[in-house]
Amino acid sequence: MKHRLVTAGGDAALATLRADHVFDKVRGPAVELRYRTQTGALLRVEGEVCGAFDREHESFVVAAQPGAEVTLEVERRSLPGTGLPPGDGPRWRAILANAAQKPALAIETYAPRSAPVREAVVPADGLALLGHSHLDIAWLWTYEEATRKGQRTLATAVRQLEGDPEFIFTQTQPQLFAFLAARDPAFFERVRAFARSGRLDLSGAAMWVEADCIVPSGESLLRQLVFGIRYVEREFGQRPGVAWLPDSFGFPNTLPTLLAHAGVGAFATTKLGWNDTTAFPYARFRWEGPDGSSVLAAQIASIEGGLEPERVANARARGDLLLIGHGDGGGGAPDAAVAGAVSVGKWTALGAWFESWRGESRELPAVRDELYLQQHRGIATTHHDVKARNAALERALLEAETLLAWARALHATPFFLDEARRQLARAWELVLCAQFHDVLPGTSIAPVYVDAHRDYDEAERLVAGVAVNARSVLPVPGFAGGTASTEPRAVRDGYVFENDALVARVARDGTLRDLRVPGGENLVRCAHRPLLYTDRPRRWDAWNIDRSYRRRRRRMRVTGCEPVDGALEVRYAFGESAAVARIWLQSGEPFLRVAWAVDWRERHALLRFENDLAFRATRARFGTPHGCVDRAPAPRTRAERAKFEACGQRFARLDGPTGGLAVLALDTYGWSLERSLRGSQLGHSVLRGPTWPDPGADHGIHDFSFAFVPFEVAGMGRLERFWERFAGGAGVPMVVPESDSVLVVATKLADDGNGIVFRARECEGASCDAVFHCGVRVRSVECVDALERPVNGDAGVDEGAIRARFRPFELRTFLVTLA
Repeated sequence: MKHRLVTAGGDAALATLRADHVFDKVRGPAVELRYRTQTGALLRVEGEVCGAFDREHESFVVAAQPGAEVTLEVERRSLPGTGLPPGDGPRWRAILANAAQKPALAIETYAPRSAPVREAVVPADGLALLGHSHLDIAWLWTYEEATRKGQRTLATAVRQLEGDPEFIFTQTQPQLFAFLAARDPAFFERVRAFARSGRLDLSGAAMWVEADCIVPSGESLLRQLVFGIRYVEREFGQRPGVAWLPDSFGFPNTLPTLLAHAGVGAFATTKLGWNDTTAFPYARFRWEGPDGSSVLAAQIASIEGGLEPERVANARARGDLLLIGHGDGGGGAPDAAVAGAVSVGKWTALGAWFESWRGESRELPAVRDELYLQQHRGIATTHHDVKARNAALERALLEAETLLAWARALHATPFFLDEARRQLARAWELVLCAQFHDVLPGTSIAPVYVDAHRDYDEAERLVAGVAVNARSVLPVPGFAGGTASTEPRAVRDGYVFENDALVARVARDGTLRDLRVPGGENLVRCAHRPLLYTDRPRRWDAWNIDRSYRRRRRRMRVTGCEPVDGALEVRYAFGESAAVARIWLQSGEPFLRVAWAVDWRERHALLRFENDLAFRATRARFGTPHGCVDRAPAPRTRAERAKFEACGQRFARLDGPTGGLAVLALDTYGWSLERSLRGSQLGHSVLRGPTWPDPGADHGIHDFSFAFVPFEVAGMGRLERFWERFAGGAGVPMVVPESDSVLVVATKLADDGNGIVFRARECEGASCDAVFHCGVRVRSVECVDALERPVNGDAGVDEGAIRARFRPFELRTFLVTLA
């Protein structure tokens, strides 16, 4: 029977439809409702969420409630969750043209169909099954639309959980629950009840969002874990133990260290199956960090679909967990798959599946490297504006946390400290949300970046407010005086900069033709050379850089060069764009600074800086989150050559026979490295201009900075301190290590307000006994993990200093009680 729906309100995104007599002629306790929609519709009966309709769920059974009002909240426009193209073109435009839907004005009722009787016997080779629906919190849709997609998906999951006592469903992003709690508190409470019973599995919700993992700082990734785990523990009574990152674009070598430091013992992805050069060899493996920390790891073949024979057979062959569901608004598990699951296996939780084979971990192959994705190499560069704001906020948050720690040490009021902690927590949440793997990489539609910049504005206000208020309760530091720049000296073919640490000769086109430590050998042939290329990847425009870009160079012109206020300014013009570079050397600094301002108007272009070095690198290291990774200085294997563009944060460092060169970077992340005829070639990508999915990506004004560091001998800890100085530092440090080999990476007020927490890591790869001097009187010190929970470890206070032993590359956190 058809029942007419009438319009009862709505807005530009949703149409609200109502019917009052749907159940009046129903015979029996239940009725099957059917509503056809391509966009999605949330069903409410008497205001309570009872399910959702979408492409995969056209009908379902609900309890009959004669006289009850039925309401449908129907999306006016939505993209399909599957079958989306890898770029612009006729198919994409057809999808856009068909995305809008005029809501159907009828809902149908039927007598419930009898379900077939199935023998409840799990086959001997039964699979582990888990209901799932991958959901991008932003991509080709905004946060707001993703919130509605998530609400509908969970409405279907709750309906299935109520109908099948064996069914288990997982959702892995606490941010989506926070969105839901704000949108629909009553429905959130029903979801919470299933989570607290364990039927809604949150063992994989260890990170606030399914974050990008190669651009965010190490501290950001730790806070993803801290905020995710704490939210799930507080709201749902579960402790997540799996980092579930099925769709992120590569994983740093330090991620096992970070996961282990937060008490997370497992990691899973599917993305390595996208490799374009060599196949990732393992379905299950041990992934070990540089410090020896180890997590169970799985490369699962598929997270999208039902009980199709090919999926079932492949999962059996690989020993995979079989994830049942359709994502991105597809509504999760198909009802038929839920009903038929007993024929292939048994429902389980994500964490339980990992635990079922933890005993085999010693026999598993070990991977001790980054998990580089041979695909999507452009995401380290696309949408520089978002990456720059993220990096600036990462630094500002750490500085504000240090100031708040000083305020606590100097007895600021508890009210002030509690409010400041709340504001910083809110700022962190905003920053962490924008680190989602389709937002920070630059691969979302333009409206997503309107939302992201709005959130960045709020985060900046919060952080600045905390910093200003914290400084107001601290003593005013004495003025130490500025650092003077050394004047460039004109020579026949350019300009020379010189101080006690380095000598540099800059040609009139802005390129570095000589760079050395005083008395040392020249390390460059031609460095800091800007080159512009045509950048038209065959697929995935915002995501990919194809190797062939080098064949298509565009023209750049130098339009001026002159000393200005102690620096050398070089001006450039190319296409419709213009740029100015400022090069200077400060007295006593061991690096030559370069700052660029670019009015970028190019489309499908790639701006890079090529550095032709005068020595052949014997070792190449790039910064990673709270660490560094070695890459082949002369790529030879197919897998090494596939890294023709790879991510590095903070620095790239090349060592040669008698010294080396490091390039420091503030908020640009794409690097290349190869052998040249007479040395090594280090490239650095800084701007792109893709047109899909955001036609205006990267257009506008950009500022970026880097620095060149020649050295004869420099440890990694010393280089990290150079970067901190280059980046502006974080104010007056509270905790200072005696040795350069240990770096303090964060100092903050403890999350419960009781004490000061600081985190440090060993940088050189050698065990050491570290001594830390504190700017405040210390009563005691305790070893804790990233969530500030007590852990085993040696640390003590000796004559006011903190002493602790570090393993090679170890990351440690300490809770300090003040005297």
